[in-house]
Amino acid sequence: MTLQIVRLTAENYKRLVAVDISPTGNIVTLAGKNAQGKTSILDAIWAALAGGDASRATKQPIRDGQESATVRLDLGDYIVTRKWTADDAGTLTVETPPTADGRKQKYSSPQKLLDDIVGKRAFDPLAFTRMSAGEQVQTLIATVDLPFDPAELDRERAGVFDGRADLNRQVKQLEGQLSGLSAPTDSTPDAEVSVADVIAEFEKAREHNAKGNALHDSAIAAEDVHEKATAEIVRLRDALDAAIVYEERAGAVRKSTLEATKAFKAIETDAISERLGNIEQTNATVRAATEHRRTADRLAAKREEAAQFTIELQTIDKRKADALGKVKFPVEGLSFDSNGVLYNGIPFAQASAAEQLRVSAALAMASNPELRVLQVRDGSLLDSDSMKILTDLAAEREFQVWLEVVGDDPTVGIIIEDGQVRS
Repeated sequence: MTLQIVRLTAENYKRLVAVDISPTGNIVTLAGKNAQGKTSILDAIWAALAGGDASRATKQPIRDGQESATVRLDLGDYIVTRKWTADDAGTLTVETPPTADGRKQKYSSPQKLLDDIVGKRAFDPLAFTRMSAGEQVQTLIATVDLPFDPAELDRERAGVFDGRADLNRQVKQLEGQLSGLSAPTDSTPDAEVSVADVIAEFEKAREHNAKGNALHDSAIAAEDVHEKATAEIVRLRDALDAAIVYEERAGAVRKSTLEATKAFKAIETDAISERLGNIEQTNATVRAATEHRRTADRLAAKREEAAQFTIELQTIDKRKADALGKVKFPVEGLSFDSNGVLYNGIPFAQASAAEQLRVSAALAMASNPELRVLQVRDGSLLDSDSMKILTDLAAEREFQVWLEVVGDDPTVGIIIEDGQVRS
C-alpha cells in the first residue's frame, strides 16, 4: 500500500484561517512571504499524523481568538481528521472514504493505525543534514536490517581498545624502566660472585704460600746444620763416624729441601685481593644486567600482548566491514563507522551539497515506504541543481514532496497569504 495526500483541509490551526489544497504532481510548493502560514500547513500534516509527539511539540494549535481547530487529510485509502478545542488535547478519527451507499468504516485504534503507516517517519530530508554524526548513524540504522548489533559490536571494540591502551601504558612504563638500567657488557658475569668463595680461595693461597715459606726456612736451617756438622768433623775427630752419619743425613735433608724449594711456585695474591676489593661493584653490575634482561623480557611480552589486541581490533573492524558490505542501504555507497555516516568512504559532512541532499532524500523515502510524503521546510535554500535532484527522486520513487519557499510569485506554486490560499 502506498499513500499520498489527495486533499488537505485545515481551519484555525496555528496561523491558518482556512485552506483547502488538492495537490498535483510530485512537488507541492507552498510559497508566500514570512509569517503567512506556510509552515503551519506543514505542521498541520505532521500534527494530523504524529499524535502525541506533535501535541507535545505544539503548545498552542488553535489560532488566536478561536475556540477550535481542525485538520483533515484525505490519503486515498484513509481519511484522517484531528480536532482540537480549548478544553482538550485533541481528538482523532481515521475512517475509510464513503462507499457508493455512503457507508464508512471507522477504526477503533486510529493512532496505532497511523503509527504503522507512517513508520519511522522522516518527513524532512534536509533535517538529516543538520543532525549530529551520532543521530545520522541512528537514523541510517533505522532504515536497514543489520546482521549485527552496532552498539554491542562497539562495546566489544571499546573493551578491546581499552585493553590495548592499558597494555600500551605498561609498555611505555617498562620502556622507561629499561632506559634507566645499565645494559650488560660481554665481560659481565652471568651470576653474582660469592664473597665467601673468594675469601676461601684467598685463605687457601695464603696457607699454601706459608708452607713454601716454612720450606724455605727449613732449607736455611739445614744449611746451618750442615756447616756445623762439617766443623764438628774437624773439631771432633773422635766422633768422626757419628758425624759422618749425621752429615750424610743432613745432606740428604738439605738436598730434598732445596729441590722442594726450587720446585715450589708461589701464587700471586694481588689479583685476588683486587678482585675481592671490586666484588661489590661486580655484583652490582651482575644485578643490573639481570634486571635489564628481566625487564627486556617483560617489555617484549607486553609488546606481544598489545600486538594481539591490535590484531583483535582489526578482526572486529573486518567483521563489521564484512557485515556492512552485505547490507543493502537505501543509497549505493552509504555506510557508517564508529565516527558517523560515510558516503563513498568519506564522512557524510564532507560530501557535496548535492550528494548530501540525494542521500538525505533517499533515506527519508526509505523511512516512509507506505506514506510517501516528505516535507522540505527550507526550500528557499535549494539551488536549481538541488531542486532537480529532489524532483527526479520524487518522480522515480513516486513520492509527494511538500516544499516551503519564501516568495509570492504565483508561477512558483500555491501562494499562502494571511493563513489562506491566495485566490
